Amino acid sequence: MSRLISRRYFFPVLATTCLAGGGLTQGAYAHAVFFNIGRMPISRAIVAYGNQANARIVLADPAQQGIAGNAVRGSMDSVMALDQLLSGTGLAVLSRRGDVIVVGRMTSATHPAPRSSKKNGVGALKAESVMVHARRDTVSTKRYAAQIVDTLSAEQMRTAPDLTVVEAARRIVGISVMPSTDDNRSDNNIENITIRGLNNSYNLITIDGAQLASANNTYRGARLDLIPSSMLGELQVLKTIDAYNDPQGIGGQVNMVTKNAFDYGNSFDTQLLGGWNNLAGSVVQPSHENWRVDGALTRVFGKHKEFGFVLSGNYQELHSATHAILPGDSTGDGWNYYAASGTSVGSPTNTDAQAATGSAVPVRSQDYAFDDAYRRYSLTGKFQYRPSHRFDLSVFGGYFHTFDQETRNEALSMPSGTWTQGDTPNTGSVTQGQYQFGITQQPETQRTWFVNGKIHYDINDHMHLNFLASDSIAWDDSYRTMIKYNTGMNENTNKTTYQTNYGYSYSVDNGAPVISLNDLTSANNPDNYNPRYWRFYGFHVKNNVRFLRGDWRWEAGRGFWMNAGVTQTMTHVTNSETYTQWIPKDAVAAAEIGNMDQVLASKTLTMESAPGLKYFTLDYQQALNRLLNNKSLFKTTNTLSTTKPAYYRLQESITAAYFQTGWHNRFVSLQGGFRWDHTRASIGNFDGITQDSATDYVFQTRGSGYDYLLPSVLATFNVTPTMKLRAAFTETVGRPNYGNYGAATSTTFDGATVNISQGNPNLKPRHAWNYDLSYEWYPQKDTILSVGLFYKDIHDEIYTRTSYGSVMMDGASYAAVISEPLNAQGAGLRGVEMQIARQRFGFLPGILKNFGVSFNATFLQGFYEETMDDGSQRRVNGLSNQPSHIYNASLFYADKRLEARVAYNRIGKSLYSTSGTARWQDMWLQERGQLDLQASYRFFKWLSATGQVQNLTGEGYVTRMGPRENLIQDRHPAGRSVWLGLRFQPDF
Repeated sequence: MSRLISRRYFFPVLATTCLAGGGLTQGAYAHAVFFNIGRMPISRAIVAYGNQANARIVLADPAQQGIAGNAVRGSMDSVMALDQLLSGTGLAVLSRRGDVIVVGRMTSATHPAPRSSKKNGVGALKAESVMVHARRDTVSTKRYAAQIVDTLSAEQMRTAPDLTVVEAARRIVGISVMPSTDDNRSDNNIENITIRGLNNSYNLITIDGAQLASANNTYRGARLDLIPSSMLGELQVLKTIDAYNDPQGIGGQVNMVTKNAFDYGNSFDTQLLGGWNNLAGSVVQPSHENWRVDGALTRVFGKHKEFGFVLSGNYQELHSATHAILPGDSTGDGWNYYAASGTSVGSPTNTDAQAATGSAVPVRSQDYAFDDAYRRYSLTGKFQYRPSHRFDLSVFGGYFHTFDQETRNEALSMPSGTWTQGDTPNTGSVTQGQYQFGITQQPETQRTWFVNGKIHYDINDHMHLNFLASDSIAWDDSYRTMIKYNTGMNENTNKTTYQTNYGYSYSVDNGAPVISLNDLTSANNPDNYNPRYWRFYGFHVKNNVRFLRGDWRWEAGRGFWMNAGVTQTMTHVTNSETYTQWIPKDAVAAAEIGNMDQVLASKTLTMESAPGLKYFTLDYQQALNRLLNNKSLFKTTNTLSTTKPAYYRLQESITAAYFQTGWHNRFVSLQGGFRWDHTRASIGNFDGITQDSATDYVFQTRGSGYDYLLPSVLATFNVTPTMKLRAAFTETVGRPNYGNYGAATSTTFDGATVNISQGNPNLKPRHAWNYDLSYEWYPQKDTILSVGLFYKDIHDEIYTRTSYGSVMMDGASYAAVISEPLNAQGAGLRGVEMQIARQRFGFLPGILKNFGVSFNATFLQGFYEETMDDGSQRRVNGLSNQPSHIYNASLFYADKRLEARVAYNRIGKSLYSTSGTARWQDMWLQERGQLDLQASYRFFKWLSATGQVQNLTGEGYVTRMGPRENLIQDRHPAGRSVWLGLRFQPDF
């Protein structure tokens, strides 16, 4: 369009002119007004807009009358209201002529008009063209939401130096992210988020409002690293949960809004990046390149553009390696305290009083070296049908697949005999010991299907119906093959003999032990390591979640409204474990199987915990063939005590009904409601019954259930047109995790210690009373400043306690570390959230106007009451995985061709696990920061080049324990990743 209004628009303009109110000045156009416009045809919507904005507005093309305008409700300036009304319609403000606004379709061929023109007989028009972009305005989402919510748009996720949705989410105020919680695996993959200091166990993950299944025993919330950002239009984090929402959200809820074809029109956006991790190739496997490709295609078609289609896909291949130390072991039993007089290593006194005066002795000095090849891919599609402004339908489906092939090389020292203190409290020696080398292959496959269908129907302009149905199935199949060789094996009993050659002296440097073996020559001879075991584990989880909901809304007039609805959630979980252990049949068979020197890989690593000792790595296939080709030389052990209790089957039914009502005007918005939540569960598993030294496993089924009536009250006060105060009181619940519910028990045995993780069938759901107060200021459309305070009074908090004891296995007594979930007597969390962001400094001169900045900070303080082994109570200052603080800072630049961003994220220390025996055995994940960079340059409208650096400083993860958190439990490096690639955005 070379003129602001061409001759072909002149008569349609006159024929379809919709005038409302008196003359419009530029000042009046930007005045704050309270709007209440329902979703209706654009020809009627702009009449309603004109009446409420006191504006004169015209539709330039009568052919567009059938397009539906968006609902606009709330107090806002007229510019923002019109943007919201037109968003995703394909229409835009073409011009403003004096007191008239002209609205019409902007096409790819449309160009800005000259500053004035009189050739059309319409008179001079000021050239002020405004294009309504398809991308969501996240500031507006937060500003006009009834709840306290924070969001990321698709473009924000696209331009952040992050691989997945979960990594991008950490940029949101109040959000922190967590690596894998499986201590048997590396920490290279970020999987889950914590909302306001409450982890995935507390929070629901949904796609377009429907729950995504999670195949995981550890938490209910699905893994967000499965989800590609290319399929999302917006990531929403709801921090206040009203009666409409499922109450599973003590921390909050994550809702992933898929792209809407009618917002994006005909578009195609894809990017291909290659890169590398600086640690890849540092263990055994050679260095491999990393690859990422993702894209989204949207189409709108049909005679009246009533059909829409979105297709998105993603593939990532990530290679990494890392050399970690784990002196504290996954259960924390790698350190013991002794009095200065010297004590048998087998009988420490690990009380807090002993720790205050004794010396910390490393009794499990351990190196782990990981090679990891991680692949994920997904394919999603969405079909939409919108024949009129009263009816629309959508069907979304997706498949998400991950495969993690991880190899772990292990080196482990364990002492015995007598301990003697050295010249300082951080030094000492033990008289005897043993040493082990092993290899573990642990591939894991996760698959998730998700499909949902949504229908919206307007009975009339004031009454609306919504229906949603979804089905989601998730599988997790992981396998663990462990092969180990050991010094001093008695192959007739399969027991380890502790020898003086493998005793050691040690020093502790900044919490990390460094040992020096008594006889390094013996330790460096692979022929001294005898075959110990070949173990095969299989872990299988399947989770199916089916969800139905129906909602009715009535706009009663004069600002009053009502909502009512019902939901039904059916969950079916099965969990099973297989475990087979093969050991040499006797000493003769062990000699024929051969020692470790016959299965060595070509690469030898450098030991961190034992300088001078060779870090032997095993050839996995050769070691496995020792068993596969010589089965007659091996025998199996009884593993029923591990596999039978691990099985469970859970069926959970949640029926809910809710009612909400509210009232609003230009100054205040109030809403309140109740949700009745009725939960029933049927749980079946095998219980061991021991009689006359024999144990039988009997399958038993039991039921449990609970009902809650949950209130919510939310209020928003418009102090000025740009300032808001929000207050909320809500009650939410946190249902026990599936593994805790199912009372599943898993047992692992390393030859010295039995590690037992068991459920608790008597757990009660946690629930919380939540109080929120926030202040928000929007001085400009792209600017926000907000401060929020919140407090959560949590009842029946669920925590995992670790205690120490003994257990009988294979006729012998072994030390046992037992972890189980319990309900706390009381818990609470309070916090402060602050954020400030400005997209562009438009008031500055030159290139400075293209800069933007964002900063947010969160401060958290939680506690819960723990019951100790002796029955006493103690207060733990922190909730599990709750950091003390979270900081995010970004500086970005954008002009027509160049975009660049520097982003920094820092999280404070957080509680990893607690001990029921002694405070000093509590584990704390230490404070960590990460610096990321991204830059892109647009060569053409359809082609850009992109570069990213993730974790520029290479900062890793450290977990500590001890009276002053002075001992390393786990130190896990994290590599630096660099990416280079291209982004294609061809114009349709």
